[in-house]
Amino acid sequence: MRRTNSIAMKVAASAAVWFGAAITAQAASFCPATVTQQNVVQTRQVCVTRDSFGNCTEFRTETFVAPATFSGFSAQPVNGQCTNNGQGPDPAAFSGAALASQALSELSQSTTQETARSAENSITNRRDEERERCSAGFSRVNGACEPIAAPAAEQVAPPPPSPAPAKKHAAKKKGKAAVAEVEEAPPPRSAPPRAHPKATFVSKDGFVPPPPPLEAPFRYSVWGQVFGEYEKRNASGFGAISGPDFNGGAPVGVNTTVDSKTGTVGFQAGLDYTAHGLFAPTDGVIVGALVGYISSTLNLDTVSASSNPAIVGTGTTHLHAKLDGPSLGVYGTYFSGPFSADILAKFDLLSLDQNFTDNLAFAGPFGPFSSTFSGQGSASLLNSTVAGNLNYRFDVYPNFWFEPTVGAQFTALGYGGGAAALGLENGNQVMVQGGARVGTASVFDKVIIKTTLTGLAYSDVAVNGGFIPGASFNGNNILADADRGQVRGRGILAFNLDFGQGLTSFVLGDVHGGQGLFGAGGRAGIRYQW
Repeated sequence: MRRTNSIAMKVAASAAVWFGAAITAQAASFCPATVTQQNVVQTRQVCVTRDSFGNCTEFRTETFVAPATFSGFSAQPVNGQCTNNGQGPDPAAFSGAALASQALSELSQSTTQETARSAENSITNRRDEERERCSAGFSRVNGACEPIAAPAAEQVAPPPPSPAPAKKHAAKKKGKAAVAEVEEAPPPRSAPPRAHPKATFVSKDGFVPPPPPLEAPFRYSVWGQVFGEYEKRNASGFGAISGPDFNGGAPVGVNTTVDSKTGTVGFQAGLDYTAHGLFAPTDGVIVGALVGYISSTLNLDTVSASSNPAIVGTGTTHLHAKLDGPSLGVYGTYFSGPFSADILAKFDLLSLDQNFTDNLAFAGPFGPFSSTFSGQGSASLLNSTVAGNLNYRFDVYPNFWFEPTVGAQFTALGYGGGAAALGLENGNQVMVQGGARVGTASVFDKVIIKTTLTGLAYSDVAVNGGFIPGASFNGNNILADADRGQVRGRGILAFNLDFGQGLTSFVLGDVHGGQGLFGAGGRAGIRYQW
């Protein structure tokens, strides 16, 4: 019951973002208000001699070991580092948690791209089914639609003609016996030539072939699928920290690496209808709508290694985030002979919750030290996607085909109010892809099995926004910088099973990756059309 209420609240919150209501995110404090350095060797002046008026006339320097506490830190980092802005002794540390939080935009966009690909796969399967389906009264034979032959009726030869009657003739009586009359057959006559009648074939059971069935003006289909995806990313970048109270005010270089692991599960369901013969006898259009739900778990780890350990040590961060919410969309595809075009518009109404533990490595006036800090935050966002593909199919052999394809996908992020406190802002991403599909069909135990292998190259040619490009977060989104312009590959192996009577199912697996990225996943679904 609690889980149901939680989902309902997230749907309502995401819908509020969609309709323009302001939602206040739960802001995360990425820096502690105070930090303490243990076992600090400090010095102080101690009065040895005082005059008659109580004034100290002689001092000595005394050394002691005690904790040192620094306060006045702002909740948000300044130029990517936690600092108290010169309020007394001013240590500084690079905020790995703020960097990890900024990377959530890139990861949420990647999750949305994967769910869009799942929907595109269902669109492709529906289009192939309708394009390969034969009209009523026809069946597919060796890759071509052939008329269904009527059942052969049992043929019976016509009966032989009956014999001609004989004529009577007279016979003489013996003695007084009367002469018996006997009919004599008439002499043969030559009949005039005439055409031989056509042979007729009659079925014993009186079977009459039915007229060919009428084609329905529209066809409908419902489908559903489940999917799962795993993705691992890594990237690195170089930065620096600086402050007036260490290293003589000169910056200290910090090399930061980011590793992320994302697991995504979800489902989608759709309803569509198909119309044939819009502009030509071989064309058709499919229009439909889909709904679904997506849930992603993200784990990010950062390591900030100093170029000078004597000034600042190594900091580490672990961030855990949950991204989930409903999806809805519309899609359409047009096909005419070998050409086809697909389009999809999809909206993911998501809720983002995060928590982190940051082991901050400080550089300070008393040498390097570390301090552990934990926090959490949340935000709502709307990921909007528009995707399109152009395809052209070549039937190179019966039951074997080859289909080049090109496409593009645009994803826009829209955050609810308060997301800026998490280092996040609205952004967009453009991905382009190109490749080809090859497929073949076979029959096993009256089930038609269609096997398809797809190879694609894709690239995020534009990554804009998504994170604060300056000020407190320093605009150093390492994952976004690592993705921009990279060309990566994707391979998909799919099996579609046609059981007849409009019932089909499919299962597929895919892998994708390139520099700094590896992903793998699978999908399975069922469809019924009538």
